[in-house]
Amino acid sequence: MADHEQINVLIKKLSERTGTPEGEIKEAVSKSSYGKLLNRIPSDKAKQMEEILGDEDKAREFLNSPQAKAIMKRIMG
Repeated sequence: MADHEQINVLIKKLSERTGTPEGEIKEAVSKSSYGKLLNRIPSDKAKQMEEILGDEDKAREFLNSPQAKAIMKRIMG
């Protein structure tokens, strides 16, 4: 599956689980504006995600972790 297809699957799943419209998620991702999305999760988790998303190296490390890969595999079937 191509990266953009995986991203679309993740966006769809995130939309379903949070009740956030897919367009709103795509806009936030394209603008690197995650504040609105992070307001939907507990503040301690939102703070952790802001730190990860704000640092390209940390984001890459996070996405390549076995835990993140397992979550993505579970979400995408």
